[in-house]
Amino acid sequence: MRSNQILKCLLIFLLGISNFYSQSSKEIVAKAGSITITKDEFRKRYEFIPHITDKESFDSISFKKNFLYTLIAEKLLAQAANKEGVDKSQNFHATMENLSNIYLRDALYKKEVLDKIVIPDSAVAIGRVRMMRSVRTKFIFSQDEKEIEKFYTDIGFGASFDSILTTRPERKEQKDAAEVTFGTMNEKMEDAIYKVGVGQVTPPIELNEGWYICKIYSVTSKMDLSESEKSKVEKVIKSRIEDKIYQEFYVKFFKGIVVNADRSMFEKLFQVFMNFINENKKNLLKNKGGKYRIGESDIPKLKKSFSEKEQNEIIIKFPKEPVPLSKLFDYLSFQDFEFLTFDSTQVKSRLNSYISFYIKTELLVREAKKRGYDKLPEVVSELKMWKDYYLSHEMMKKFFKDQTVSDDDAYNFFVKANRVIQQPDEFNILEILTNDLNTIELALNELDHGADFKELAKKYTIHDSLKSRGGESGFFKESEKGEIGKAAARMKIGEVFGPIKIPEGYSLIKLLDKREGKKEKIATFDEAKEDIKNILRTEKMYKNLDNTTAKLASEYGVEINDAALNSIKVSSTNMIVLRRFGFGGQLLAVPYTPNFSNWFKRFELLKKKNLL
Repeated sequence: MRSNQILKCLLIFLLGISNFYSQSSKEIVAKAGSITITKDEFRKRYEFIPHITDKESFDSISFKKNFLYTLIAEKLLAQAANKEGVDKSQNFHATMENLSNIYLRDALYKKEVLDKIVIPDSAVAIGRVRMMRSVRTKFIFSQDEKEIEKFYTDIGFGASFDSILTTRPERKEQKDAAEVTFGTMNEKMEDAIYKVGVGQVTPPIELNEGWYICKIYSVTSKMDLSESEKSKVEKVIKSRIEDKIYQEFYVKFFKGIVVNADRSMFEKLFQVFMNFINENKKNLLKNKGGKYRIGESDIPKLKKSFSEKEQNEIIIKFPKEPVPLSKLFDYLSFQDFEFLTFDSTQVKSRLNSYISFYIKTELLVREAKKRGYDKLPEVVSELKMWKDYYLSHEMMKKFFKDQTVSDDDAYNFFVKANRVIQQPDEFNILEILTNDLNTIELALNELDHGADFKELAKKYTIHDSLKSRGGESGFFKESEKGEIGKAAARMKIGEVFGPIKIPEGYSLIKLLDKREGKKEKIATFDEAKEDIKNILRTEKMYKNLDNTTAKLASEYGVEINDAALNSIKVSSTNMIVLRRFGFGGQLLAVPYTPNFSNWFKRFELLKKKNLL
């Protein structure tokens, strides 16, 4: 496969991403009205999202300028949205509150966990010694302490470990001894294994799931470690210390706290969930783990089952600021509700778990607010970036809805086209649809190692119809598939692109083919009217959006620091960077912003007219 046939997106998980560019400058690259764009924001926004480019003809200056125009448009539209009161809408408020809560929990995690990590030199020394040894081992497992103690005693008196293992169910997963080294197993089990020699058996090891004894079959040693192996040692130690500090904080923080849900409201909510599940059994999608899912697009339907009065009733009984049902729905709208079976007992248990988790996360958020973490510069900066992004998209959606085309306009187009309509180009793609970004990472890694996209679609996609077709969509028009259609229209045949955020989750696509739209002779105007209106509506929307953005630039003012822009070094490597947050959750590290730069030409024309 040639390198220009696949657009590779690398997924990198970062915790505390605000410090990624420790040497980045706060120098201003551009001003859009009252909002500034710094070198730091530009670089992060550019590097952490994919761009459809041809590496052979990649022009960093051109791409940087177009991306800057895209960011400026976002800031201009955000200011216009604020002026129109878009930020006052309930949906926007719920979105920003959810984001704010994630960042607040993350700030608390950094203070209580990450900032307390200290890696002792002695631990690094022990880790490096262990990393130089690969151990081959098998285990016997039991949930009964007395049984495992008996096996260990019998082996001590001469019984064969291997003979006992042949009578155990765990033998099926251990045809060969497993090769393990530092960091590849539970720390407690690792400590026990590294204390015994070849042919010996460890004393019983107690873990959460039960008891183990392990036999060492062989040990392979090396003389030295590579730099990446040394780095891995420190990462493993850091992760283990982090987990211990986290567990200590978690136990201490929640000790003695009791917050309950209102029983009658919970029962009503459960019944609404069960009714929805029973009515939609055939339509509910399964994820790769075999769980059914009620997604974010379904939650508003559930919410409508309650009257406004019921939505204002208290469901979570915090002593201060108890939570009404409407706010719990806001939380659920950002969480996929997953369950294994349609059994009502199982669904009720899952719903109870979701509410319990909400209570815990809300307690963490309230603690972070009490400490004033909502005013931390890094939290304020990140939330401002997301706010501008969401406001601009709300304005774009408004433009879509506001376009109207009269029958007369459509008829005039029909006559001018001589009753022949040029249909839009069509595209055929392979698609992996998932609600889990980790699945996108797995798929991209496998593609990078030569895997077939169709086979991966069968393996990973959550949509049954896609799975049965190996992910192939069949030909469609750009306007029929939203963000997926926009991406396909900019791709070359053979390229892979994603993830693309859509209402159902995330899509990874490969362009199989594209064909020019047909010119169709239409016998009557009535047959063509709706197609013509869609064509004109799309053209009108893009034209008006370009014009409006250009006018906003003239109204609010735009300044570009070319020297600062030119000094920013960017790569042609495409990356999708995901940020994992403390206390759970992950998001794209920065908003995904498709190219929207044509408005700038109109803005320059407006400036020339004003100067004449």
